[in-house]
Amino acid sequence: MLYDFDDHNLFITPKIAYFPTAMGGASRHMMVNGSSHRIAVKIKCSDNELFRVSPVYTLLEPGNAQRLQIVRDPGPPKTDKIVVIYKTTCASSARDAFECDLGAERKVIALIAKEDVTMSIAPTTNLKSILRQSVQKS
Repeated sequence: MLYDFDDHNLFITPKIAYFPTAMGGASRHMMVNGSSHRIAVKIKCSDNELFRVSPVYTLLEPGNAQRLQIVRDPGPPKTDKIVVIYKTTCASSARDAFECDLGAERKVIALIAKEDVTMSIAPTTNLKSILRQSVQKS
C-alpha cells in the first residue's frame, strides 16, 4: 500500500534517513499535499547543531509536492528526528500560518547515524520510482 490512511493530507517519503557518522551526509525527502486545501509546513529538528534542513517553512497547494533536504555534519552515532508540523491555512506565508499552533498535526522522520552506514546516494524522491518500488513490493 502506497498511502496509509494517515498520509492522506500530507504524504512524506522516505520516513527514515540513514547517515554515516564519520562523513555526515544528505538525505532528500518528498512532501506531497494530498488534500484539497492549502497546507502550511514547518520543519523542526531535535539537534540543530548537527542537522540543517531546507526549507524550514513552505506552503503546499493541493496536489503539489516539495522536496525536503536534510544535511548532517560529521558527529557521534545517535538517533534524532525531524518533526514535520502542518496545518491547513489561508495565510499567504507559511511563517504567518504558525503564529498560532492551533489545529497543527505532526509527522516524524527518523534520523539514524551509524558508523557502518555506507550509503552515499540520497534515496530517490522521483515519484515514478517510488510508485514502481511500491508495485514491486506488492
